Amino acid sequence: MKRVLLAVLAIATVAAPLAIVTSAEAQVPPRSGPWGDRDRDGIPNAYDHYDNRRAYNNEWRDRDHDGIPNRYDRFDNRALRDRDHDGVPQAWDRNDRNPYRQ
Repeated sequence: MKRVLLAVLAIATVAAPLAIVTSAEAQVPPRSGPWGDRDRDGIPNAYDHYDNRRAYNNEWRDRDHDGIPNRYDRFDNRALRDRDHDGVPQAWDRNDRNPYRQ
């Protein structure tokens, strides 16, 4: 009786972690349906009023990479980039590939 009880306890100990662990695919919500997440932002489709998929959000991209989306960015500072880091913005730099000449 003692061996049987010990064997059942050993089997239960080994089987318990297998029952608790789930696969990674089971934890990812589906993309379609009201409780899916089509844009993978963590908000279900039923409550998601901001669809940030790439095909539909051209105004939400950040063209000049300053952290402000294009929709709210009043000042496009792509011309002010300094490729050679000489202190002169790219639009007014005569030698834009030479950091020693301005």
